[in-house]
Amino acid sequence: MLPLEGDRWMLTLGGRRGDKPPGDWDGFLGYAQQLRTPTIYDAVEQAERVGEMARYGFPASVFRHFERLEAFPRGLLPLGDAICRFNPIYGQGMSVAAQEACLLHQLFRKRAERADPLAGLALAFFTGAGALIDAPWTLAAVADFAFPGTEGQRPEDFEDRLALGKALDQLAAGDPAVHRLTTEVQHLLKPQSLLREPALAERVKAVAALA
Repeated sequence: MLPLEGDRWMLTLGGRRGDKPPGDWDGFLGYAQQLRTPTIYDAVEQAERVGEMARYGFPASVFRHFERLEAFPRGLLPLGDAICRFNPIYGQGMSVAAQEACLLHQLFRKRAERADPLAGLALAFFTGAGALIDAPWTLAAVADFAFPGTEGQRPEDFEDRLALGKALDQLAAGDPAVHRLTTEVQHLLKPQSLLREPALAERVKAVAALA
């Protein structure tokens, strides 16, 4: 639930596989009422709806590794979802696409004086884009592997990642500073490496050990 201009709020409810929020308002409220805590339902139960509800189905997260190709068509570059398509519930796709656009701008500026600015551009862009995508992909796509029905190749240390992720969420639920940090990392405002700082990592491990 996010604030908008004009004293308005935008509410998004998401489900996975067969668990889908209804498309009518009464059903939507009923779905919100089933959440683990009543915060969202209490906030919107008496609220005035000022717009139409919209539903969106998302079939799969996809990461296309163009950097692994030996050659790529000159003068052509994919961007945004054409490279990596994220589960929109995490709200990262447009941010990553904007970062890719900034990367491409930087590459063009560095190559502007070259005799052939396009030579090697594709590989340089795909390599840089992969580095940008790595953190949000880990936060989004890997987390979706927690559901047994999710298809794809799970990381070898997936169970450890899952346990530590749950512990981090539990810690964030009781510590506003940790909650703020995890939110800033998820929204790509701060690097994911901050979640691995020794002091925080020890706290997360301590919570995981009690699970």
